[in-house]
Amino acid sequence: MAQFLGLIYALFLLLSLFGKNTKQILFMQTISFLFKTIHYYLLGGLSGFVTSFISMIRNLIFYRIKENYIISICFIFVYILIGIITFNTFFSLLPVIATIVYTIIINYNNPKYLRYGMFLTSITWLIYNIYINSYSGIFIQIVMIITNIVAIIKLDKKK
Repeated sequence: MAQFLGLIYALFLLLSLFGKNTKQILFMQTISFLFKTIHYYLLGGLSGFVTSFISMIRNLIFYRIKENYIISICFIFVYILIGIITFNTFFSLLPVIATIVYTIIINYNNPKYLRYGMFLTSITWLIYNIYINSYSGIFIQIVMIITNIVAIIKLDKKK
């Protein structure tokens, strides 16, 4: 069941790459985070579960507002706290690092920056997924890295 939910999270995450604006990207990612949260919970990936849940809330807030550095700083502190609470190995910090980087990038309200940020965080999530044996997570992050490169070339390099 966990791997199946991981595939659903993967589908929505892939669709988010082709959002033409930040709102479209955030909406698809929020749906993705719902399935991702349950997926990591079922796999026992505590830091992935908690950061994904908080990220779902973060995306809902940023869907409604354009940018807010104070809210971003608050989320970054929450992620740091999550890292401290859920720490058991270096690998448990990877979701925290990825979500902090992404939270910073959201504030630019620029789909190009979001795509570049998603590329960087996909590499981090790939390593975490290998660590917790999330086969659907491994698959989606490899696809995300490749798809992100295509999206960057198609949508960003033309300009």
